[in-house]
Amino acid sequence: MQESEPSDAQGYITDTPYTIKYYARQTPGQLVTAAQASGVAAPDLAQSFAYADFGCGRGMTLLILASVFPEAQFFGIDVNEEHVIEAQARADAAGLSNLKFLARSFASLTDEDLPPLDLAASHGVYSWVSQAVRLEMRDAIARRLKPEGLVMVSYNTRAGYASMDPLQKLLMGLAEVAPGDPVEKRRAAIAQVRRLHESKQLYFERYPTADQRVERWPKHDETYLFHEYFNAYWHPLSFIEVAGEMREAGLHFCGDPVYPTWISGRGKQSRAAWLEDPVMLEEMACVSLAQAFRYDLFTQSEPMDLYRDSCIADGTLFGLSQPPETGEVAKAAKAENATGRLLRLLSQGPLSFAEIKANPDFSKAGRTLSLLVRAAMATSLVAVYRADVATAAPASSSGALRVSTELGRTLLQDNTLARHMLPLPAPRFGGAVQVPPMMTAVLLAAAEGEADLAQRVAQRVHDLTGVTKDGRKKESFEDILVRAENAIGRFQTQWRSFLLEAGVVEAA
Repeated sequence: MQESEPSDAQGYITDTPYTIKYYARQTPGQLVTAAQASGVAAPDLAQSFAYADFGCGRGMTLLILASVFPEAQFFGIDVNEEHVIEAQARADAAGLSNLKFLARSFASLTDEDLPPLDLAASHGVYSWVSQAVRLEMRDAIARRLKPEGLVMVSYNTRAGYASMDPLQKLLMGLAEVAPGDPVEKRRAAIAQVRRLHESKQLYFERYPTADQRVERWPKHDETYLFHEYFNAYWHPLSFIEVAGEMREAGLHFCGDPVYPTWISGRGKQSRAAWLEDPVMLEEMACVSLAQAFRYDLFTQSEPMDLYRDSCIADGTLFGLSQPPETGEVAKAAKAENATGRLLRLLSQGPLSFAEIKANPDFSKAGRTLSLLVRAAMATSLVAVYRADVATAAPASSSGALRVSTELGRTLLQDNTLARHMLPLPAPRFGGAVQVPPMMTAVLLAAAEGEADLAQRVAQRVHDLTGVTKDGRKKESFEDILVRAENAIGRFQTQWRSFLLEAGVVEAA
């Protein structure tokens, strides 16, 4: 790891590490396909490419990408040195020589730190820092992005967060006067706002969106709440503000829009005849839909044309991002709408874009098919499959397996990560498969052999199970053993072949 330099976090929390998560929206396949769906040329990922994450946090997304794209170069920049040290340690443990983390402020980056970039991303930074830091990051990206390169920027919007502004200011004020260290102060502030919410104060009646957000707070890790609400420069932004700032640096909006709402149907009927500007249509859609969070793509190439045709290549492969019988994929596939039909089609196996277009359900879809595929990817139902990565041979429901990547093996051994959905490198996806905790325990035990499999799975889960105030396990070993036996059955019938197809595992 390169030595860090002192930097000014300018009000951003650095005393508490952020949650460690994988973001599929940052994968090269999603970035490229989202741009192509809008008719914008994108980098060729068949060649080596350079990718940087500005504000990479603890680096999980970059770790996954570096593992599945060994021919590419990846760089993570974060002002929090603790994040960088942890991320680099994981990269070193997994032998990822194509990944470099830098403890830097955006303003302190030099020309030697980063090469010309094909892809860049910044998730969860832009609306949590001062305008000066925003523009430093923007300029750092604009100087290094290749002409056809893409950058994704995510941020909170005013349209969806307006009612939270007074509460955020209240939280900051409460934390100033509460007793204790910074962590205790934030906990006290959150607890006080929750008491206001539980006592059904008028504010929450007047602003139901704020009521719903605070209602969900107990489901979040406290570190998420700290980083979400306790930054000195917490500024949800409008889309036209962000697009305007980017345009000043020569970066043009090019994808992941919601404006198709305004091309047909009720949206088109309520739209003025003279309104043809994609940026204004995007802003109108964002406000009308009360959109709370955005992922926007920008490029130095020509601005978006509202009616430009998609340029997704016919040979681009798409497939399900989870086994067809599990989770949100199974739920969405039951719907009698275009998304449901697409998921049912892909449940038979990955298909090229040309094959999807040729299907009777979509043969007359035209440009809307590109938008449908992009939306399914954005909601983590569908992933781009890499044609250059071989498919695993069909396997029986038994037989030894091994995790195909060193990073995957390292992550499976991490007891802290094992309590949550675990992203495991999937080379064929160009990203990760999110695996539930019980299923990761099955996978880890199965990779060690099949003898006493249920006992070993149950023992691992029992070891990780929390305890009550009097020191007793919250779930007995016997109850966990029953769940383990059920999970092994689901692994054999649902997950095993899917993980082989994705390249997460291979035959031992």
